[in-house]
Amino acid sequence: MPEDQIDRIIESLSQINVSLENLRVSLLALAETCADHEERIRAIERWKNSLTPLLASMTFILGAIFSAAVNHLF
Repeated sequence: MPEDQIDRIIESLSQINVSLENLRVSLLALAETCADHEERIRAIERWKNSLTPLLASMTFILGAIFSAAVNHLF
C-alpha cells in the first residue's frame, strides 16, 4: 500500500512538473508578445508625434487657400 501511494505521489509530481513547464513556456511567449506590442506602440507614438506639426501646417494652409477661394468667389 505505501508503495502505491508513493508511486501516485511521484506520478502527480511528474504531472505537476509538466504543467509548470507548460506554464513557463506560455508565460515566456506572453512576455515576448507584450514586449513586441510595447515596441509597436512606441513606434506609433513617435510617428504620431512627428506627423502632428505637419498635419497642423497642412490644415492651416488648406484653410487659408479655401478662405481665399471663398473670398475670391464672393
